[in-house]
Amino acid sequence: MINISRVGIGCHKLQGGLEKKRSYQIISKALDKNINYFDTAPRYGDSEVLLGEFLKGQNDIIISSKVGLNALNHSKLQKFQSYLKRESKLLLKNNFDFAKRYLDNKLQLRYQQNIKNLDLSANLNKPSLVLSEGEIRSSLTSTLNNLKRNHLDIYFLHEPEQYTNIKEILEVFANLKNEGLIRFYGLGFHRSLTNRDNFDESLINLSMFKKDLISRDINYSSYSVIHGAMGYYKYALSQIEKNEYDDPMDFLNKLIELHPNKTFLMAPSNIHQISGLKL
Repeated sequence: MINISRVGIGCHKLQGGLEKKRSYQIISKALDKNINYFDTAPRYGDSEVLLGEFLKGQNDIIISSKVGLNALNHSKLQKFQSYLKRESKLLLKNNFDFAKRYLDNKLQLRYQQNIKNLDLSANLNKPSLVLSEGEIRSSLTSTLNNLKRNHLDIYFLHEPEQYTNIKEILEVFANLKNEGLIRFYGLGFHRSLTNRDNFDESLINLSMFKKDLISRDINYSSYSVIHGAMGYYKYALSQIEKNEYDDPMDFLNKLIELHPNKTFLMAPSNIHQISGLKL
């Protein structure tokens, strides 16, 4: 297995344009904290290109990307509008308590609704799409060009439950591994895994955080990646449960200690959110 840091950077917030400098600062700070793993995807806008520019030649840094969801090709105007919206919210939160309470409550409600929608989708939606070998190879070629690499460390199938031909897709992944284009592969879920999920141990799975990871050492022999731990701390833990931890970083650091066979992704908006990590 690859030597991967216990915390990785989810890169969907790393964007170019007016946010390029901030994005580069986050990547640099992560490296300073001995984080050697970055998770990206074509879906995440500019992040593949940014990683390729910043990490060019640093092949000891581990990168995962995905295939399965179309890239978001936002215009410069749309990116600028998104930037203004984020900066305006940050300004309000940092200067007005009522705005912070309002926006935090809004995010909490959105988080809870998203979890309900994901659970409903997983139970009701039936797979309807087919992903061809040609589409997979074309997407991987684009990813490698963006990252300025000749191979990818981990390749995930993005939202696998939408596809009817997962077995054939994994066979293509196996061929790509044999060809030296990828090192490892697996399934990337936007939900948490359940007892019904029984995958081959050769797969690396990326899935959402779930509450039993707080109290039980689920020490599987296979390696896995978990996203959403910080969001869970902010929007799903009660205040009484939060009192067991000093702050969000203490929560994450304790998860790292408890689960040696997992890497937890965080998606920082600024360098200060990485500073408290103990790696």
